[in-house]
Order: sequence, then structure tokens, then C-alpha cells
Amino acid sequence: MTALASEGATSNRGVGFNADATLGLLLVSPIIITMAALVFYPMGRTVWDSLHRVNPMQAGTPFVGLENYSRMLSDGQLATTWSNTLMYVVLAVVAETVFGVLAAALINQIKVGRQWVLAAVILPWALPGVVNSVIWLWIYQPGAGLLNGILSALGLPFENHVWFNDRTSAIVAVTIVHVWRMMPLTIVIVLAAMQSIPAHLYEAARIDGATRVQMFGWVTLPLVRSAIAVAMTNATVNAFNLFDEAWVLAGASLETRPVLVQIYLETFQNLRFSYGMALSVVITLVSLLISLVYVLRVYRNTRFD
Repeated sequence: MTALASEGATSNRGVGFNADATLGLLLVSPIIITMAALVFYPMGRTVWDSLHRVNPMQAGTPFVGLENYSRMLSDGQLATTWSNTLMYVVLAVVAETVFGVLAAALINQIKVGRQWVLAAVILPWALPGVVNSVIWLWIYQPGAGLLNGILSALGLPFENHVWFNDRTSAIVAVTIVHVWRMMPLTIVIVLAAMQSIPAHLYEAARIDGATRVQMFGWVTLPLVRSAIAVAMTNATVNAFNLFDEAWVLAGASLETRPVLVQIYLETFQNLRFSYGMALSVVITLVSLLISLVYVLRVYRNTRFD
């Protein structure tokens, strides 16, 4: 009887496990189907088409292998756009991380009216990139621009200064607009992590005589490190996908052109669709690999063995 009961219990557990697994698959199946239809299939089709010659001005789509990828090695314009893109990424990720964490720490100290402050902070992120860029285009205007007006009022020689005449200042100007739009996302992610830190940890640090700066470095930063990694991942991917700001503010100028603008020009101006697809595959892989590096680094530093 004992053996039969044990066998029956094992059988019931097996049936329950199978039922739970089936229910779990049914629950996640809509997400899997959506991801397959909107992400994996288009990505796979893009990779496949990048191995062919896809040009509406030429008949057929013959297989060309890695020809589109090897063409990148001799593309002089692409080298310049990659240089611009890497500058955008470094400047944007550093600025969004540093100022985003500091802004989140300041907002976390607000006890009354925090929701209104958050609403104001999120507004640039909620606006479309083109709208933000048009607003900043007026700010950067040489004559009646707000920025030149403020600097001139402070006695600085910036009257009628053209910010996009110089490559360095133009890249910095475009990056500022991008950071202005995307930094709120970093603030929200890091602020949510800060609000989950138990208050007794700060109380213990205060009893030990730690200052606010020391508590920020010894308590806050280690506990929000994983959130910072998530924010940096978003910042990296968004910086590699920078398009609206560069296109509205600087147009197709090679001095400030990121890779995504180059992809647009190659695909829809030069009608080299397959070459544009190959470029999009490369920039996707590069952004994912860079994001993966510091995500894994943070994971190793925060996991508990």
C-alpha cells in the first residue's frame, strides 16, 4: 500500500508539473509570438537580405555573400560616421549616467511635490525627438537664439555665434539635445532603485558617523549598481540609434553624421538597400556587445554566491 501511495503521489506531482509547465507556456506564448513576429523574423530577414544584392534599380536579388560587409572596409564616409557615432555614444552615456544618477539622488531627497518634479523631468522624454530638436534648433540660432542671448548677456563674446560651424561644438550641441531627451529615462530607473533601499541602512551609516556624501558612496551606489547598468544599456543603445537630433540640427553634414543617418542615406538616397541592411546589422551587434560588456561586469560585482 505504501509503495502504491508513493507511486500515486509521484504520478500526481508529474501531472501537476506538466500542467504548470503547459500553463506557463500558454501565458508567455503571446509575448513569444509577438517577439518572433516583430523582432526575430525582421532581424533574420534583414541578415538574409544583407547577403544579397537588393536594389530597386537592378533586377533580381542575387546572392553576394559578404560583399556588402566587405564594402564597409573601403568606405571612407563610413569611417567618419563611425568616429562621430562613437563620440556621441561616449559623451551621451557618460553624461546621462553621471547627471542622471545625481539628479535621481536629488529628487529622492524631495518629500513634498515629488510627483510634480518627476512630471517636469519626464516631459523631454515624452516629447518626440523631432519636436525636441526643433525647440533646440531655435535655442542654437545664431541671431535670435536663446543660448547666444544668455551668453552675450553674461558678457561673453557669443553674439551671432554659429554652433554648427565647428565639428567639435556641433557634436557636443547634438549630444546635449540627445541627453536632454533621454536622461529622464535614466533618472526614473535609478530613482526607482534608490526608493527601494531600506531606510535602516542609512540610519546605521548615520549612527556610524557617515556624512551624506559617504552614505551616497558606500550605501546608495553599491545598491543601485544593477539599475545603473540597465540605464547605461538603454543609453548605449539609444546613442547608437541617434538620428532625429543629428538630422534636424545638422542635416546630412559628414562632420556630424552618425551611422544611422548614413544608413538612411545609403538605403533611401543611394537605393542600396542591402548595403543599408548590412550596416544596420553591424550597428545592432556593436551596440549589443558593448552593452553586454558592462552588464556582465556589473552582474559579476553584484551577484551573491
